[in-house]
Amino acid sequence: MLAPLLGLALFTLALWVLHRQLQTYHLREVFREFGRIPTRQLTEALLLTLASYGIMTGYDVLALRFIRHPLTYGKIALASFVGYAFSNNIGLSMLAGASVRYRLYTAWGLSGLEITKIVFFCTFTLWLGFFLLSGLVFTLGATALPQGIHLPFLSARPLGVLFLALVGSYLAANFVWKRPLKLGSWELRFPSIRILGLQLLIACADWILAGSVLYTLLPKTPGLSFPVSLAMYMVAQLVGLLSQVPGGLGVFETTFLLLVSPVVPTPEALGSLLAFRLLYYLMPLGIAAGLLGAHEIASKRNLARQVVEVYQRWSPALLAPVLSFATFATGSMLLFSGATPALDVRLLWLKRFVPLPFLEISHFLGSLIGTGLLLLARGVQRRLDGTY
Repeated sequence: MLAPLLGLALFTLALWVLHRQLQTYHLREVFREFGRIPTRQLTEALLLTLASYGIMTGYDVLALRFIRHPLTYGKIALASFVGYAFSNNIGLSMLAGASVRYRLYTAWGLSGLEITKIVFFCTFTLWLGFFLLSGLVFTLGATALPQGIHLPFLSARPLGVLFLALVGSYLAANFVWKRPLKLGSWELRFPSIRILGLQLLIACADWILAGSVLYTLLPKTPGLSFPVSLAMYMVAQLVGLLSQVPGGLGVFETTFLLLVSPVVPTPEALGSLLAFRLLYYLMPLGIAAGLLGAHEIASKRNLARQVVEVYQRWSPALLAPVLSFATFATGSMLLFSGATPALDVRLLWLKRFVPLPFLEISHFLGSLIGTGLLLLARGVQRRLDGTY
């Protein structure tokens, strides 16, 4: 119960802070700065996004190696990309990513228990890399925290020390505890040293690449080096993840804006954040939805073939009446529009773009076209070639 309340509180606070930050700016300025981002920077950010989602497939590759279940890389990459594209945007990665993985992996012969292990392994690896990289960045950089989140300390260094302690405890347990841990019917075992090393390497590389995407989109400003930008990015991601708002939407942007505003003007920072949201979140989500839909269609070829056959059987009988009704309705609408007086506000607005003679003749032409469509509707119904 506390997690949803915390998320709602952070989201509300983020909206209030964002409103305060933007009250002296106009939305046009943000879109103008978004349009001014050079094509070279957008291309570099796109390539880094592809690299980030590419390295995310390593989570699932390691997980399947850990549970000792072989699977081709193409299938692993599909499940990983679609799963992370959905979980990054929807939030609640244990649920959003798990549901997609369950749908795909069950079709490829994995059991529910194996899929649960994969989801737990991937989520744990993601957080392990976050704690290690954030611990190093926060401890070495001592990033200042936004005052709006009301933490008992002003620097992220205490968080960095805590995160490194958690990672160190896990590494120590991995070296010391060799037997599997039993929790009721569950049996948890630590990964091998090789898999553990790859976990840390892949997860840290993933977070660094994601932070590089945003850094590439930001304007090159003195005082904003990549380590500083990465530290701000990790703080913003932490607040966004804690909020449980889908994709950290609003919360991530507000936190990062508070951190970067002393060195980057607010409209430019928001333009870069908008481009980051589109490139790193929404674009992969659209591609993932298309891939998932194509996979579902491919897995149900017989059903799709039956749908096509039914359409081909019934469309000739239904097409003419439907098209005839649509033509009749459009003609009626044009006649009704021509018979009613135009709104003065619209006419005043149109006069700035359209010459007056065109405005005066538009009602007559609309009524003429509407009458023609009414006549054509009858021809369409009778399937006359001349009508088309």
